[in-house]
Amino acid sequence: MSDEIVLQNESGVMEIRLNRPQKMNAVTPDMVARLRVAIETAHQDRTVRCLFISAIGKAFCSGRDLASAKPGESAEVILSDEINPVIAALHRLEKPTLAAVQGAAMGFGLGLALACDVVYGSPSARFGIPFARLGAALDSGGHWFLGRRLAPGKVLEMIYSAESLDGDAAAAAGLIERCWPDQELYARARLFAQACANGPATAFARQKALLRESQGGSLEEVLAAEARLQGELALTDDYAEGITAFQARRAPVFRPA
Repeated sequence: MSDEIVLQNESGVMEIRLNRPQKMNAVTPDMVARLRVAIETAHQDRTVRCLFISAIGKAFCSGRDLASAKPGESAEVILSDEINPVIAALHRLEKPTLAAVQGAAMGFGLGLALACDVVYGSPSARFGIPFARLGAALDSGGHWFLGRRLAPGKVLEMIYSAESLDGDAAAAAGLIERCWPDQELYARARLFAQACANGPATAFARQKALLRESQGGSLEEVLAAEARLQGELALTDDYAEGITAFQARRAPVFRPA
């Protein structure tokens, strides 16, 4: 069971790979617990500068493995105590986060992908909400994430129809950032993750926070916040390195925050 979550930390990129392809990477309680620990490790480890989530096999994650469900269990308790903390921790992570999605991304898999800052998919990807077939509801933060990426009518259409969007349709609708050919998805996503890891960690973290904070603010408030942030960043070692590298016509080498 230990290899159902594969972890690798290399060159500043922590990669979490779901590795239960025979079950479409449906997650077990053990896998969820290990994801939670891995995300917390990414938060605490200063050598981790980007978190990259991918999956082995034809599916990203088809959701929770219902084979482990027990009669009389409380869905509210499972979501509150096991699932939701993983989604919330991933969304709170200050470092850049990226998901590469092929095949099914549903239920917990959908939430796991959309909790990342950037989502890449392939034509084989299927972003769906199958709960209408079960008489159940979208969970794992889906209402919150989808409501910020798609128009409400589109979200409700997906809920009512239980139909999924493939990678091309998801990219066209703005649900994901890009759709790459299946054979290129992993390599391109990994390359982007490395670029994030090589970037200015403090500037990335502060801009990520400001972008979220600015959603309900006025233009004047955001302009003032940007000015304050730029002033603070101008005093950092990363800024000094960036200016020095620019003037020397070389690539900057940023250090962990």
